[in-house]
Amino acid sequence: NAGGLAYNQGRYAPAGQSSIENGFGYTSGGGYPVQNVRSTIDKFSFATDATYATVVGALTVSRRETRGQSSTTHGYTSGGRTLPQYYNVIDKFPFSTDANATDVGDLTGGRSWGAGQSSTTHGYSAGDYPITNVIDKFPFSSDADATDVGDLSVARGIASGQSSTVSGYTSGGYDTGPSNVIDKFPFSSDANATDVGDLTVSRYGSAGQQY
Repeated sequence: NAGGLAYNQGRYAPAGQSSIENGFGYTSGGGYPVQNVRSTIDKFSFATDATYATVVGALTVSRRETRGQSSTTHGYTSGGRTLPQYYNVIDKFPFSTDANATDVGDLTGGRSWGAGQSSTTHGYSAGDYPITNVIDKFPFSSDADATDVGDLSVARGIASGQSSTVSGYTSGGYDTGPSNVIDKFPFSSDANATDVGDLTVSRYGSAGQQY
């Protein structure tokens, strides 16, 4: 990976998490081909540019096409797939120490390729494959299953997730073809998403960002 970071293991469709307080980024799961999936949790520093990320733990189940969520203290990896199995697992690992993840709950269904969002108190999974419009929500304060709290404006999977301090966004994705829809849903209440704009180009499988 010329001029940049190289993961300890090459992989495809992992989840990403961020610890702003501790200054590290994480990549969990992933793999290619789909039969060669990883449970690895990699960690890299925001403060310095390093040649390689380091392996700091493992997920409870090897899988790819997951989505990532982050609280101030933990990273979460939810859902995912290992052919032919779709998983509903919500894994949690600490930012304060290097350790394996633990299974702390379930999504409302087994699915992959959803978009992940994070508020200060909850993690969200929106849209998925097989195609769905479901917005799932689970708490950071306790280990619990997710609940279905709303719907996207258009059912789709392979979308990207973004988070502001007050709202979650699901952008792009794939339904009958690539989508340009930007959906927005509130963190303050359980509600359906609304279509608030379009990407410049219809796309799916892109990266999401958190504020």
